[in-house]
Amino acid sequence: MKLLSDKKIVWGTSGYDYPEWRGVFYPEKLKRSDFLAYYAMHFTALEVNFTFYRMPVEEQLRSMMNRSGRKILFAVKAPRSLTHNAGPGWDIDAASFRAALLPLVNGGILSAVLFQFPQSFHYEVNNRIYLNNLLSVFTDYPSVVEFRHSSWFTERVYKGLDKRGAGIVLCDMPHISALPPLVPVVTGKRAYIRFHGRNADNWYVQTADNSAGTEGANGSSRYRYTYTPKELAASVPFVKKLAEKAEITHVFFNNHPDGAAAVNAEQMKELTIES
Repeated sequence: MKLLSDKKIVWGTSGYDYPEWRGVFYPEKLKRSDFLAYYAMHFTALEVNFTFYRMPVEEQLRSMMNRSGRKILFAVKAPRSLTHNAGPGWDIDAASFRAALLPLVNGGILSAVLFQFPQSFHYEVNNRIYLNNLLSVFTDYPSVVEFRHSSWFTERVYKGLDKRGAGIVLCDMPHISALPPLVPVVTGKRAYIRFHGRNADNWYVQTADNSAGTEGANGSSRYRYTYTPKELAASVPFVKKLAEKAEITHVFFNNHPDGAAAVNAEQMKELTIES
């Protein structure tokens, strides 16, 4: 699959359509319909995340591609019906998702399909079988997998993903509970790191069903974090180490509240280029 950019490291944020970013990243009077074009002037990739909450259709992604001027690469998060609520008929949703991605595939600007699993998705037989079946549907798409439980971070899993041409997603986030470690691993020749923030106090919040002790629904609270220049500078060697091992390295900031993601992504890009 041809990529629009030949740069080894691509930069961006998780989502872009945030009115609260006006005055922080977007100009105050910029129309919301022009956000994506403006975004494409500053970054080289975008992680599309509305697709996690609702199944996209071709026209939506075609519109995004055109509004970006085809200047950026797209990484698209899979619907939660494939990662969090998978059940009988998941293969129908997988086929619908594949079809929706076709404009980006045909345009040569789909750089990753992100399968983000919850912390409750452990390294167990049934989950391993499901993951294998899911990735088998997307063998011709550039897949990456994000695990939120440390049990998946083993050599056996790395080799399995590599064999399937799938990348493993690395996450900069609090070092608490059973969350995965941040290790310089690259599989499928594709590196992918997401900066979630280090908000340990608010990482575990009450979930929609009022149960505690798991990753909750209050993402705004969890991801409300601004990296300091010192923290970003300390991460530069790690990003460069990944880039040495990969054909393409994605760097996305998911600390979106208050525009922190856009600010930190630009800072990180500058620090990496200058070092």
